Order: sequence, then structure tokens, then C-alpha cells
Amino acid sequence: MSIFEGIPDINIHFSSLLGIKIFNDDNLLVGKLSDLFVDFEEMYPQVLAVQFKKNDQFFYINWPDILQISLKKITIKKDASFGHSRTLPRSTAHRLLQSQVADQFKDTMVEYPPLGKVILDRQIVDTSGKKVVRVNDLEFVKAGNQLRITHAAIGMRSMVRRMGYEKIVDSLVKLISPNSLYLKKEPLINWKFVHAIPSKSIYGHVRLGLKNEEIQNLHPADLADILEDLDNYSREVLFSNLSPELAAATLSEVESDLQIELLKNEGPEDVAKIIENMGVDEAVDVLSEMEHEQASEIIANIEDNETQEEIQDLLEYEDDVAGGLMSTEVFQFGPLNKKSDILRTLQEQHQDVDTVYDIFVTDAQ
Repeated sequence: MSIFEGIPDINIHFSSLLGIKIFNDDNLLVGKLSDLFVDFEEMYPQVLAVQFKKNDQFFYINWPDILQISLKKITIKKDASFGHSRTLPRSTAHRLLQSQVADQFKDTMVEYPPLGKVILDRQIVDTSGKKVVRVNDLEFVKAGNQLRITHAAIGMRSMVRRMGYEKIVDSLVKLISPNSLYLKKEPLINWKFVHAIPSKSIYGHVRLGLKNEEIQNLHPADLADILEDLDNYSREVLFSNLSPELAAATLSEVESDLQIELLKNEGPEDVAKIIENMGVDEAVDVLSEMEHEQASEIIANIEDNETQEEIQDLLEYEDDVAGGLMSTEVFQFGPLNKKSDILRTLQEQHQDVDTVYDIFVTDAQ
């Protein structure tokens, strides 16, 4: 027997669940739904518990204790036990942690935050659209007697619905423009492409999906655009989770002031690893913008002696003299090299050289 009463099979919105009154099966009021806890270890997370607030304190009811749920009323078992916490204690032992969120939870016991607090009105990275957006609402579907998240809603209509004006605004739009896209197509992001960026107001251990493959596989130029759209805290969290190789490539795509901003909270060893993956000229440009003491400490941590020496030599030149403007990484060939050999070298090594527009043909002198 289904626990759902009068709830549609699709497009169940988070905003429509907020404020639903919760009663036990003796019809005594327990509280009002204020948020949901979900299993962040799943690609399409299942709702695990319902949060409610009473006397300015937070409690939760586990989903199996719900007897019936409609958009007006939730009935729970008379002997249902209430958890007294802002978070949901959750064991991760012997679980396969593979989702956007779960790879950040290392302990066998974690405290899952409430879904709405983490996601709603927060900055998220849409790895499908390669952009930063804010979430206004969430969509669920019924799966047996369970609810699962399927999409994040980001458009104007979801904002209007969240404010409680959907019916009024829909009626007005139908009168003015019955074929409006506003009524036909709501901007949604499939949950598997949602990567939430924690803010300072969210629990410190909530670091959502920043090591997921979709983030790591974004083009550095797309990542640079995303970083530019984020606030300082979120930007720092995202950048610090990139591999040294990807961080170096991304750093090359942003303006110099943002480069320094991204590196200022990284340790000298971590910055050295990033610098080693940059072209020498680019590395010098970055280091020359730093305080001398900070740059020296980073250079001391560079493991490749040749790279270290090249950087130190170039840093001795002023920015506006020939030595400071020159490039040490060029394509150089002898007069006896064949065209096929040169083309092969260009294909294999073009990423290591600043410009491929010039080829220098040199002899022994």
C-alpha cells in the first residue's frame, strides 16, 4: 500500500513539501516539515528523514516511521522515535562511496546536513552547462514508498513557486502569452550534474563533489570561467581540490590578480607542484607578482632542478627589459631536420611551448 496520498508521480517540488503539518496517528500535532535529509551516497539521493522544528529546537523523524504523506498532512507512527539534532547521524561503514558528495566523507560516522540548507539559494556548478547557477527549488519523484531527488530547478518559475505565487503568475502569463516558454519549459539540471560549493555558513565538513570526475574533466577555460563567477570562499574550495596539472592549466586561463588570489591560501609545496606544471614564462609571471619571500619559498620547493634554475634566472630580469619579456621555450630545429620530424614534434610538444607561430632553425654557432 502506498504511503502517498494525492501526490503526483512526477514533479514533486521541495517547496511544496515545506511547512506540511506532521501528526502522529492519534492526530496530535508534532510539528511542521522544515527540511529533508537525503542519502548523499546515491546518484539520485533517497530521502532518509524529515526535519521539523519545535520550541526553536530541531528534530528529525526517520522515513520508515511515516505512515502517510500528502501535500497537506504527514502522519507518523504513534511510537515513532525522534532524533534531536540539526544533522542526521549516518554510518558510512562498508558502503561504496562514489557520488558527488560521498567521496568527501571519510569517517565511518558522519553528520549529514539538511538538504535545503546545503542546496537551496546556494551556488552550484552545473558540469553539464559548465556554469555557476543558484538553485531555487528541487524536484523529486516517487519510487515505491520512497522519494528521490532528480533535478535542481534554477529558472524564474521555480523562484516564483518558492515564493508561493506560482498559480497567480501562471494565470497572468496564460492570459497575456498562452504559448510562453515560461509555462512550457522550466530550466532544470539533472542531479548527477549538480556540484554544490560549500559556503562558510555550511558545516565545515560538507565538501560536495569537488573531486568528482566531471569537475576534473572540465576544460581549464571552462573552469576558469566558473572560478571567476564564484565568491572568494567557494573559489578557494574548488581550486584547492584540483589536481596540480589541472590547477596549472586553469591558472593560465585567469587574470593575474585572480592567480594570486587563488594561490594565496595554498602552501608553498602545493604551489610548487602547480608551478612545475606551468610553462617557465607563465610561472615567472605568477611568481613575479608575489612577495619576494613567498616566491623564494615556493621556488625552494620545486623538485625539478632545471625548472628551478630557469625560473630563478628569469626572475632576475625586470619586467620591462628584454630578458623579462623574452621566451625561453621555443621550437628550435637544426637545418637537417625533415619536415615530417618537425610536424611530429609540434604535435607532441605544442602544449609545452607558449607560441607555435615561430620555428627557429639554428646551427652549431
